[in-house]
Amino acid sequence: AHHFLTQVDAGPIFFYCGNEADVEGYVEHTGLMYENAAAFGALLIFAEHRYYGQSLPLGAETFNNMHFLTHEQALADYATLIQEIKPQLKAETSKVIAFGGSYGGMLAAWFRMKYPHIILGAIAASAPILAFPSADGGEEAAGGGEDYW
Repeated sequence: AHHFLTQVDAGPIFFYCGNEADVEGYVEHTGLMYENAAAFGALLIFAEHRYYGQSLPLGAETFNNMHFLTHEQALADYATLIQEIKPQLKAETSKVIAFGGSYGGMLAAWFRMKYPHIILGAIAASAPILAFPSADGGEEAAGGGEDYW
């Protein structure tokens, strides 16, 4: 936060889309964000995916409500988190870049597609968003995951 908070204009926010595990493991192994944060004056935010780690949205009832464990819900959580945290950090004008790998990369790409008014860009590593079958059961829809939203 040092580089971010000492700038006249707040820098960008690098936002990690947590995936199918406790987010702390990703905090310790996400070099690309750390390697570039200082150069861009970026603030790093790591969001934990609902139902993983300490993120139990319904407390003791969480595991009786597994129908809320969806990528759509996770993306809505991330959108809400960004909208809530930017004013707290006086970062209303900061651009947000989503990061993720594998499932987290899919989330980052979908986040940009679903919420372009919140996410300026996404860096999605090993994100097989085109690997989805078509809605009619065919091999793959034209555009595949690009047409998902």
